[in-house]
Order: sequence, then structure tokens, then C-alpha cells
Amino acid sequence: MLNKPNELTDASLDSFLADAKLPVLVDLWAPWCVPCRTMSPIIDKLAKNSASKLLVAKIDVEKYPAVMARFGVRGIPTLLLFKGEAQPERQVGALSQGQLNAWLAGHQVDVSAQPTVAHTEALAWASFYGDEGLHDFIAQRAIGHAAAGDISVGLGSFWIDGKGSTSASMVHQADSQIFERITGLPIAVGRLLDICGYLTAEQMAALFAALRAGKDYRLVPLRFMHWWLSEGSAPWASYLRDPQLVQLLARWQALCADRLAGRETAPSAWEEVGEQAALLLQGYQRPDRQLEQLFATLLQLLSPVPVTSEGDKWSHIAINIHWAQFQHLEILSGWSDEDRATPGKRMGWFNEKERQSPEGKLSQDEIAALRAEWAAENAEFLAKENAFHQSIPQLFLPVKVRMQQELNRLLAEAPEF
Repeated sequence: MLNKPNELTDASLDSFLADAKLPVLVDLWAPWCVPCRTMSPIIDKLAKNSASKLLVAKIDVEKYPAVMARFGVRGIPTLLLFKGEAQPERQVGALSQGQLNAWLAGHQVDVSAQPTVAHTEALAWASFYGDEGLHDFIAQRAIGHAAAGDISVGLGSFWIDGKGSTSASMVHQADSQIFERITGLPIAVGRLLDICGYLTAEQMAALFAALRAGKDYRLVPLRFMHWWLSEGSAPWASYLRDPQLVQLLARWQALCADRLAGRETAPSAWEEVGEQAALLLQGYQRPDRQLEQLFATLLQLLSPVPVTSEGDKWSHIAINIHWAQFQHLEILSGWSDEDRATPGKRMGWFNEKERQSPEGKLSQDEIAALRAEWAAENAEFLAKENAFHQSIPQLFLPVKVRMQQELNRLLAEAPEF
């Protein structure tokens, strides 16, 4: 049984459903869809933890748009829940882990009772439990994996066949709560380690020179986010095209600065920022507002600031950081606003062609013909897109190094527990 979602096509869906002995949840998504990417680790976790109760699958509707017309889907992410021969239940829009579990439970699919490590709201121990020997053992293990090329950057913690993300390399597990229990480090720190991507032995050694035993790292994630959102990594305010969002970002930064300085901040002030971010987010559901979507989502997730043991929220925060950096690299590579909106518009173009077809569904030959038509009409953009994708590793390198340097600095300056 797979510990990750089954990747389906519109052609393979029916046979998968016919063979299924359990309810099937199908996630309809697209690579350009920010809410889809936000939900990705939740869907992955569900597939891993619920294999005995539910089969989980994904269909990339940019590659296979016919499935949209078949089920009358007009927006993504959309979840389809199949139980027997009945028409699927559906949920449109991103959900948190708890909301997804509740929605499934409402349709008699209970996935909430999963074995898990005990969860703590706030750490009650020092990093590595104050044990230098534990620190050195984990450091040696992680540096060894980095030297062997076993570590890579993903959108979350992962560990497969002895290879995976930075945090997982320390404990040989992808589970964030196990990471917290073994290392004594906050889950939020683990998510930041993964998104910063300590890939080489030199980078890992520098990390463990800063990451010491006996420290209190609970404020490090917030300090890092204050730096990152305060244009420490990019001139974000100049990229955002909505003055209201820029003002809201400045308001969050001011609240954060007060909190980090030890000044009291009213819970209602944080809640107001979160509520305003949610309202703004509703107006950004367009392909040409992806960066605004990401920042509104970040402000919503960070208002109020989640405790460092809230793994789901910090995973979402890390994912949004990654995709915002991706947008930053597109801008640095000379992509215009129109270029950055084109992948989403491409998806809309395919959907419209499908709606216009006599049967409301495109054959594989028709899809191939439309792909060729779109490519012929957008050859310049495709060349730019392909060149950009090939250069991503090199473009990301200085960004990741800068993030590592800042995180290392914050870790080194953290107080004793």
C-alpha cells in the first residue's frame, strides 16, 4: 500500500475506482494553484496515515483537464470523495488538517484516530535536552548524509530509502513530532531547516556550529519570519501590487517587533490582522495575483503567531515561503506580471476549450492537438519557461545561502534555556 497519494490520469481514474476496496479521495490540483500547493503536505500526510481507511489520489488538471468537465468542477483545489457507485461528494477550496478530517468524518470516513506522538503546545526542555553527546551524535549523522548527497529540498519533511530533507536526516523520520521528541528542537525550527535546504557537508557543519545543546529556540521561528517578511530576503513590498496588503504587512511587522522586544501586544490586534488577511485573500483568487495570495496566506497563518509545536501551520508557512521565493526568482529572471500569470491562464484556456467541446469532454487526441496549438501560439513563453526551470537550482542557491546565514545567526544568538 502506498504511503503517498496515487498519481492518476483522467484515463486511469475509472479503473482505480473500480479496483478500490475503500473510499477514495481524489485531489484535483494544478502546479500554479497556490491553495493547492498549500494543501499538498496535508494530502500527503493523509495518504500516509490513513491507508487502512481511505485511498488517496491526485490528478493534475493542467495535464488532464478532461476530468474538470466530467465532474463539473470550476475551481481548484477540489476534493472528490468516492464511496461505491454514488456520485462523489466534493469540497472546493483549501482546508486545514482538522477541517479535512471533520469533512471526511461528516461523510462517514473517520481518519482522525491515528497513532501519534504526544503533542505539546510549548517545549518544556532545552535543545537536545541539554545533552552535548546527543547533539554531536545527530550532527555527525546529518553531516554524513549531507556528504553522501542524501539531502534535498522538498515542500516538507520527507525520508525515503535513506534520503530526505534536512530535519528528517537528523532522526531518520519524516514525522515532525518525532523530530521534536528526539532532538528537543521545536517543530517550527525543523520546518525552517527544511526550507533553507542545508544540502552540503559544509552547510550542515555550519548549522550544527550554531545549533547547540541547552538553548531555548522558541522565538527563533518568529525572529526569522520578521526578518524574512521585512525584506531580509527580497524587496517584497515593491513586488506587492495592493497597497492594502502592503499596509497590513507593515502592521504585522510592527506587532512582531513589539512582541520580540518584550512589549505586550493585544490578542485582538493579531486577530484583526488575520481577519483582514483572510478578506484580502478572497480577492486574490486569480492567476495574476499569486504573490499576493502567498503573502495574504502567510499573514493569516501568522496572526496570531502559532506556537512552535503547531506542525501543520509551520509546514504551510514554509511552503508559502518556498513559492514566494519562486515568484521572486521569476521576477529576477525578467518575468513580467503577464508571464507569471500565464501558467494559470493556460489552464483556463484548456478548461474553456473543454466547455466548448460538443460532449463537454476532450479526447486524448484533442488534448494533444490543443497542447500543440497553445505551444505554437506561445513559443516565446515556453522557451522562457523551460530555460527558467533549467536554471532554478542555480538561481535558488544564493537565496538559500542567505536564508541559512540568517537562521544560523538567530540560532547562535538564542539564549540558554
